[in-house]
Amino acid sequence: MILPNGPELRDIHVPTVSAWWPLAPGWWVLIALLLLAIVLLALWLRGRRRQRRFVHAALGDLRAAEARYARDGEVAAFVAATSQLLRRIARARRPASVSRRGEAWRHVLGELAPGVDIDRLAALDDALYAPAVELDVDAVARDLRAWAAVALASTERAARGMGEVAHAPA
Repeated sequence: MILPNGPELRDIHVPTVSAWWPLAPGWWVLIALLLLAIVLLALWLRGRRRQRRFVHAALGDLRAAEARYARDGEVAAFVAATSQLLRRIARARRPASVSRRGEAWRHVLGELAPGVDIDRLAALDDALYAPAVELDVDAVARDLRAWAAVALASTERAARGMGEVAHAPA
């Protein structure tokens, strides 16, 4: 007797599966991480752009105050503009600092820009309400520029990595 070669088998048919679908779980995790990285990058770039806009606007306000003083020669207007600029920059870094006066305001100015001479800047607070003001406008503008550079750089560093939220207006 001749033995058959075994049971009769039908051909194997492999189902057609797309190479892209369904993805293995590892690919889904990788896609989710990639999307998260894109969202975080977009948020970081948006915050950085907002901070740069704030710095540019602050320095533009100082230039405008200097130009107005050069045109009009009004010291009181220069004092008001620079004092307001100081308060705005301080508020961006420490919101509660806006209400400080006197020695507490001097302390905030020194804390925001350590190593910068703040004597003339702290005197702006008193000069704001004085009837007649004698002021070296160029020296105040120079001190304010130096103070703002350090204070705004520390604001940017804080927004980048120290976990403190910088409340910079758009």
